[in-house]
Amino acid sequence: MNSFKKCELSDILYAIRSGFDADAAFAELEARYIPLMNKRVAMYFDTASNTSEAMQEARIALHSAALTYDSEKCNGVTFGLYAGVCIANRLRSLLRSNARVSEKESQLELAEHISSGVDLESFIATRDLCERVMSVAESVLSEYEYEVFRLTFERYTTRDIAHKLGRTAKSVDNAKTRISKNLRKNKEICEILSSIY
Repeated sequence: MNSFKKCELSDILYAIRSGFDADAAFAELEARYIPLMNKRVAMYFDTASNTSEAMQEARIALHSAALTYDSEKCNGVTFGLYAGVCIANRLRSLLRSNARVSEKESQLELAEHISSGVDLESFIATRDLCERVMSVAESVLSEYEYEVFRLTFERYTTRDIAHKLGRTAKSVDNAKTRISKNLRKNKEICEILSSIY
């Protein structure tokens, strides 16, 4: 097996396209462009469960870029820039696909509630109460506290919230304590909660 560590990029791309030791050539290309892939994935995905799938998609996009890049037709655009655009486009497609799946899951969940004998009006009323709680919370909490509340409401862990907001877990825990105190003092929140229980 040939080593491509000291090869020019054009030689690596040629090897990938020609099939001559293509796996080793792509492994070297991937090693050179892993920082770019990591950066693009971090721009679009922020949880570990999504990151592994996104990295796989980034690898596919990098391979596709290696097969389709033509320096003469790209009018001076470097392979790195071309690959970055290919990776970003593929990740955006993945996001759109995931959003469609998420929307379908929500519709299925609603259908399951209806078919399982859950009263549709109760289901909608509960959803409306949740929206009211979020609206009141947004008006009484700081921007940071509201984001912590919203993400907690969406069932993110403290660690995930800290990562998403660029804070420490301790900061998130402190915000949760303040949120709890502020919301317990709010008359409208108390009325909403008393109507549920």
